Formats: sequence, C-alpha cells, structure tokens
Amino acid sequence: MSQRTIPTARELDALTGSRDRVVDLIRLVSLVVVIAGHSLMLTVQIDSDGIELGSLLADARILQALTWVLQILPLFFFAGAAAATYGWDTDRPPSPGHWLLTRAQRLLRPVFWYLAAVLGVLGLLRVFHASALADVVARLGVQLLWFLGAYLLVLAILPLMQRISTGRDVGVVVGGAWLLTAAVDTLRLTTGLDGLGDLTFVTVWMIPAALGVGYAKRLVSVPVAAATALAALLVDVAMVVFGPYEVSLVTVPGQQLSNMSPPTALLAGHAIVLCMLAIALWARLSRLVSRPRIWWWVVLGNRNAMTLYLWHLPVLALVIALGWAAGLPRTGPTDGLGWSVVVTETILLVALMIPTIRLLGATENRLLPLWDAPVARRAGRLRDAGVWVLVTIGGLGLLMLARDGLIGTGLGWGAMAVGAMVCGRLLAASRADAAVAPVPPLPAAKPVERVD
Repeated sequence: MSQRTIPTARELDALTGSRDRVVDLIRLVSLVVVIAGHSLMLTVQIDSDGIELGSLLADARILQALTWVLQILPLFFFAGAAAATYGWDTDRPPSPGHWLLTRAQRLLRPVFWYLAAVLGVLGLLRVFHASALADVVARLGVQLLWFLGAYLLVLAILPLMQRISTGRDVGVVVGGAWLLTAAVDTLRLTTGLDGLGDLTFVTVWMIPAALGVGYAKRLVSVPVAAATALAALLVDVAMVVFGPYEVSLVTVPGQQLSNMSPPTALLAGHAIVLCMLAIALWARLSRLVSRPRIWWWVVLGNRNAMTLYLWHLPVLALVIALGWAAGLPRTGPTDGLGWSVVVTETILLVALMIPTIRLLGATENRLLPLWDAPVARRAGRLRDAGVWVLVTIGGLGLLMLARDGLIGTGLGWGAMAVGAMVCGRLLAASRADAAVAPVPPLPAAKPVERVD
C-alpha cells in the first residue's frame, strides 16, 4: 500500500478484518493527544532578550490536574508491546538483537531525515547569527527524541518479557518495576543523587510494555483490569496528597520534583491506570474502531506515526509564528481572546498535520539504502549480543541527546547514538533473500476474541 494508492475505507475494512484494531487506535490516539497537549500548554515570550518558552501550567497551576487526562503517552508503549507480541513467534523466536534491529530500522528511518533537517536549519541560523532562535532549535529540535530513546530501551527487554505466561507473571513484573521506581525516588529525595533517576526511564516505561504483553496474551481479565485501575488511581491520589509528588504529570518550570524527567513512581502508577482502563474498555473501543471510516483514519495515522510525532513541533512553531505576525501573540490565555488563540492554533496544528503527512510520510515508509537491507532473523549468539548492545547504546544516546540538546555534550551523545546504530547495522547478519523484510508499519494480523 503506497502513499498514493491507499484503499478506500470499505476495501481496507475487508482486508484487515482479523486485526486487533484497538491496538492501532490506542497508538494513534496517544500521539494525537500528546500533540494537542503540547500546543495547548505552550506559551511564548519574544522580546529584546530573545525567545522564552513557557508553560501555561506554570501560570495557571489549577490546570495541572488536566495532565492526568492529557498525559497518555504510556499507552503508546502499551500498544507497541502488544503489537510486537502479536508478531512474536513463540515456537521459533528470533534472535533478540536482530529482532531489536528490525524494530529500530522502522522506528529510526524518519529520524535520520528529521535530524538532517534540524542540523541544516541550525547551521543556517548560526551562519546568519540568529543566536536566540538557534538556541531554541538546538534544544527544542531534539527534545522529543527522548521518547524514541526510551522506547528502544524498552524494546531491548521485550524479548525477555515474552516469557510472561500468566496473570501472576504480569503482576510480578509490573509490581516489581513500580517498587524499584519508588525505591529510586526515595534515594533521590534522601541522598540528592539525581543521576539515579536515569534508571527509571526503564523501570517506568517497562510497566505499560509488560501490560501490553499481558493484554496481547489475554492474561488480564476485564474485572481485574477495572479493579486494578481504580486501586492504582487511589494510590496515585494518596501519593500526591500525602507524599512528595506534585500534581502535574508533565514537566513544569519551577517544579521541585518533576514526574516526567526522570519519570517517577507517580507516573508509573498513572501508566497502570491508563493501561488497565484500556483493557477494561476493550469491547467499547473495538466497536468504535470497527467502523470502516474510523478505521481508515487509524490506519493512515499509524502508517505515519513517527512523522506525526517528529514534525508536530516544527509545524506548531510555524503556526505560532504566523499568529505573531498577525498580531495574535501566545503569551498565555489570560482572557477570552488568549484562549481563542490557543484553541484555534491547536485545531490548525492538527489539521496541518494531514498535509504534512502527505508531504513527509515517504521518509517513514520508503526504505533507505543499506539501513533497510534485510536482516537475518536468527544469528550466532555472540554476533547477536553485539547487535543488541549497540542498538541499546544507540537508544541511550538518543535519550541523552534529547536531554542536553545539540550543544556541548549533547553533540557527543548524538554522535554516539548514530555511530552505535550504524555499527549495529554493519555487524548484523544480513540475508539477501530474507523472508522477513524490515518490520511492517502495522502489527501483524491477529484474530481477536476477548472472552473475559
């Protein structure tokens, strides 16, 4: 299915009747809500001192509770793990490192194009001495890559998670990860060793992944999911009321303890709530996405998920710049006009992502020479371990690049990420006649019948 020959809604509905469409719906909705949330919360101050980015949540703290609705990125990890589990061959599992590389091929294909564009723009701004704007691009241009780094780190341990075979296993993994996160939080708060927080990028984000595996294997019943979601929500509320955690589930300027960077036990609990709610609401979500027209949009969005994610901030910057040029600054919705500007620009952003997908979607779906050459499904243990280590290092490099930006040490992290990925690709065993090409854009079809 090419970008120019997309089937009609009814044709697509007939072709994909057995797929678990809820997984694809969850993945797309999680990204769209994140995109809208970024727009709704961003404020911009432009004066002689430069450009200052802020957050509406810092100015109107009463709105921070909204992040419990808008912060649904854990569902992307949930859906991704479920999709990977559907495509996992338990009888003849692939070599973990080579499997991880095939996921990285699909995931990072558009990132190379995006990084090239960001570096090109940054270079031009430096040449023309636009230092204030260059500083914003250097930091904000790669900030979203933290997600890709964290996602790759979770994918690295997903082959191990395929050993989950009972509901008890799911509980042990999720509960253990939450307890480890809480222990790290405690050590950070009592010893001041903030560097320990980097560990929670794995312990927190593996929670929705483990629940995604449990969902795909039908190990969590609807009653258990509903009860667990309620219990986890009550625990989260108690942690805010009686503990050191702040309400906002996204980073806000001036916070004493961010729940997002690094992720905390509160965000881990929030992930449990969201994923368990998704399982509990599976039947309703399935009926919704069974409609051919809705399913058509879901498929289109999933084919271009990374394009949506990577390019929404540049498009938002363009929308905000046009607003400033029209005399509609985004300094904060302190009145009715301010709110109308924010809401209108958010709607415009979502609408503009459709032509953006048409324009840039090829960077995600067109195979790259060498990078996308077929990878052997299985390989020797030593070679496979080397590939696994290199791709994992690449994910860590992306995470650190997003933290530091394209300045100073961030440039070193970026070079490490790209270098590790290239070395992993070169080390991987190739197979010219490989039966399995790089990972398809949608999870493998799977008959679905929930009986819980």
